[in-house]
Amino acid sequence: MNFSEATGFEALLRSLEQCRKGKLWKASVAHFYLNGTYECMRLEQEIRSGSYKPRKPHTFTLTYPKVRPCSSTHIRDRVVQRSLNDNVIYPAMTRSFIYDNMACQNGKGTTCAMDRLNRMLRRWYINHGGNDGYVLQFDVEGYYRTMRHDIARECFSKHLDAETVEHAMEWLQRQYPYDVGFEPGSQMVQILGISMLDRFDHIVKEQLRVRNYLRYMDDGILLSEDPDQLAAWRDALAEELARIGMHFHAEKTRIYPIRDGIRILGFTFLLTDTGKVVRLIDPKNVKHERKKLYRMAQLVRRGEMSVRKFLECYTAWKAHAALGNTWRVQMRMDQYVKSLMEGIYERNRNEDPRKDRSGERAGRSCGRAGEDRLQHHDGNAGGPV
Repeated sequence: MNFSEATGFEALLRSLEQCRKGKLWKASVAHFYLNGTYECMRLEQEIRSGSYKPRKPHTFTLTYPKVRPCSSTHIRDRVVQRSLNDNVIYPAMTRSFIYDNMACQNGKGTTCAMDRLNRMLRRWYINHGGNDGYVLQFDVEGYYRTMRHDIARECFSKHLDAETVEHAMEWLQRQYPYDVGFEPGSQMVQILGISMLDRFDHIVKEQLRVRNYLRYMDDGILLSEDPDQLAAWRDALAEELARIGMHFHAEKTRIYPIRDGIRILGFTFLLTDTGKVVRLIDPKNVKHERKKLYRMAQLVRRGEMSVRKFLECYTAWKAHAALGNTWRVQMRMDQYVKSLMEGIYERNRNEDPRKDRSGERAGRSCGRAGEDRLQHHDGNAGGPV
């Protein structure tokens, strides 16, 4: 599909159907979707006539897991960018990616990256007969805010036709009117994020001949038996980053033994002396979730949040925690949630005996779930601990 087809009425309408999912609670999205046929026709006419101009994105600051700027694109611009990305940019840009580039692609993501690292560590144990070895873990400092726009154009030009490159860069330049830096939040910027280090990946695989390599956006790891070899690889890759105006984070880029555990993607991967790979969740994540659940429980007590919403949020966190060997952590969290729910019920009963018993029921359900799981694992002593 070319640029004209990707910005046509039918393609824009399909893009709108994707963009509105989970967003119809927003007034701007609901209004745009209600008038979707008219809005997509108008967008097509504006693009054909050259009068289409993206609106300035809304900028805000994310505070967890670290403070960073972010931006939100208006729904009309999101529809155009998604249509162009899904139909033209993404298929062309990802064609040259190595398999171990794991971020933001169909069939990949954090779970796939974690499974890939598991297989890599098990293969390391089989080939080397133990967990002796070293890992180079790197992080690119200020990844999005140090992206040069001329390098972004060069990256697009390698894979896209001239018309698509000109329109894509013009729209990005209007939204980010400076020479260096983007803010995550736009799908087009996300595509740039996974594409910017494509040459970097090919240097690792084709020139340095590194077999055990994994990258997720601006974080990555390389394994080797020799720490001096890792240091040489680090210096060679630092030169490639300098070519595009980036550099490694001084503190987060380091070389250490594999047996110490690899901390990435919110988990610590431990390769034991027996060849087992154990995933331990980051304790900071658990601490943050406990604080979050406590604050949400206070909202439930005041009637500002439903018990159902509270349990939905907790269940989502448990699904993430279940990716690791976290049975005991989940048991303790179940008991903590049960105590919060029972506390809510007791306070509500003391304040007004006529109030519903949803908090008590939720607490009992958490308790029953924990007891059932405990009985299950008592009968399976070999399960993860």
